Amino acid sequence: MPFDGLVLAAVRRELETELVGSRIQRVQQPDRLTLVIQLRAPGRGQSLLLSAHPQHARVHLTEGRFENPPVPPQFCAICRKHLEGGRVEAVTQPGFERTLHLVVAARDELGQVGQKILVAEIMGRHSNLVLVDRPSDTILDAIKRYGHTVSRYREVLPGLPYLAPPREKADPTAIGSERFSDLLLGMSFELPLWKALQQCFEGLSPLMAREVVYRAGIETDLALEFCGEHELVSIWKALQNIFADAARGRYEPCVVLGDDGAPADFAAFRIYHRDGVSEADGMNAVVDHVFSSRALDERVKAVRNGLMSALGRVRKRVEKRFEGCQRSVAEAKKAEEYREIGETLTANLYRLKENTDQVVLEHLHTGAPVEIPLDPRFTPAHNAQIYFKRYNKLRRGAERAQAELTELEAEAAYLEALETAIQLAESTADLQEIREEMAGAGYVQAKATAKRPRKPAEPQPLEVVTSDGAAVYIGRNNRQNDLVTFRLGRPDDVWLHTRDIPGAHVIIRTAGRPVSEQTLAEAASWAAWFSKARPGKKVPVDYTFRKYVQKPKGSRPGFVTYTNEKTVLVDPRPVEQ
Repeated sequence: MPFDGLVLAAVRRELETELVGSRIQRVQQPDRLTLVIQLRAPGRGQSLLLSAHPQHARVHLTEGRFENPPVPPQFCAICRKHLEGGRVEAVTQPGFERTLHLVVAARDELGQVGQKILVAEIMGRHSNLVLVDRPSDTILDAIKRYGHTVSRYREVLPGLPYLAPPREKADPTAIGSERFSDLLLGMSFELPLWKALQQCFEGLSPLMAREVVYRAGIETDLALEFCGEHELVSIWKALQNIFADAARGRYEPCVVLGDDGAPADFAAFRIYHRDGVSEADGMNAVVDHVFSSRALDERVKAVRNGLMSALGRVRKRVEKRFEGCQRSVAEAKKAEEYREIGETLTANLYRLKENTDQVVLEHLHTGAPVEIPLDPRFTPAHNAQIYFKRYNKLRRGAERAQAELTELEAEAAYLEALETAIQLAESTADLQEIREEMAGAGYVQAKATAKRPRKPAEPQPLEVVTSDGAAVYIGRNNRQNDLVTFRLGRPDDVWLHTRDIPGAHVIIRTAGRPVSEQTLAEAASWAAWFSKARPGKKVPVDYTFRKYVQKPKGSRPGFVTYTNEKTVLVDPRPVEQ
């Protein structure tokens, strides 16, 4: 995410308005690299989040709620000791570096007022939160401690003087056009212009560097080697205009949406070179929204990956059992040979001698000569019974295997339906429903609960309305499918499902009236969307009245049979809410 110096400057300006004069009530550390400070001003409370995460480092006000460990980490305890009860005096930022200083006046254990500075260094994998004492500039503690083995430039350890991170890029507000050109032309000529700009000057993310080039009227991917004096001057002017607006506090926070409609980027100024840009009120609100959305997406991804792993382990067990059953069924052919050998021996007992290990007889059914191994310890009659026993054992095993194959085929179809539901789930609540279903099937371990067992949450199917005003219910997993079909669906409602493809059960509420072609087409396209066929086109969707849909006794969740169906071909379409 492009948390650059301009974004931090916009955040800082809002924090200065919101936090200066506030009292710090509580310091919390919900995870190893995140600090949350609860502040109070007359008439309002605020939560300030500071993160030193390698990919998600940031500082902003937040509306989120966080769970905290029962025992505070050491850095949290140190911050509580020095910051709680203190008053925020200033929020500063050196130039447009990604470094924020929260200046706090607080009393020490002797009651004397002193200054402490909480420094947030937002620098990718080098991000850190450092608590510094004033005026000695001594480090009290840091959320990441390290010595010279990690950094030759500085050590970040309690008791040592605080040394600010090195300024590796130029301040764009402190140079003229000639110096600007010299710095850019000192970069590799093969670099795209935006990348040279971003690597040379502080305050710019790749997104914002491209925007500067675009505002200069130049192609954003133009290589530096094709830039002349005119282009360089145009870029310098565009850059100066942006930073002049920043100095005056004229920010235009915005969110750049991805192809899926989810937040992909954000910036402190309006982005004109990208489509799908949404303006917003407040930089802190933008950052909080985007990172909260991203955290939710990552939680969904983590839960989804966990369920898919569990499902993969179950599928391997089912496949192994399936192969064993197939071998048993194949051995049934050998069983028939044993029966025929036994019958051939029985028909020729009068010709056989005792204590022989092999005989050659005419096959009872084909008449062809056949060599039959015998156990010389037993009589010919006993050997015939041995072959009959082998026959019966293999036949019974094949019958059991065939019955198990039928069950395994049904389980494989059920696993495929679960996989589809997991892949299409969009929230942790949806995935939790699926997890409870998998726990009920013994595929995952049920979560530990309190002494009083928790009742599973009621499935929450999707309820939408077609353009014709018809109510439609969509089940997005097996539990929801059963609820949609057999509890919400009425006999004269229309039921839809992709033909021979795992997916949603869909009910169109008819209220006894005919369903329009428009409503049927929309509902069918939604059934295709919430199915394994989502990436395809011309997906076959069956529809029939709900009264023709049955659930066989003892069948798994989501499994039904139906009759009197018709089929339409539709392209999958998402639900627009």
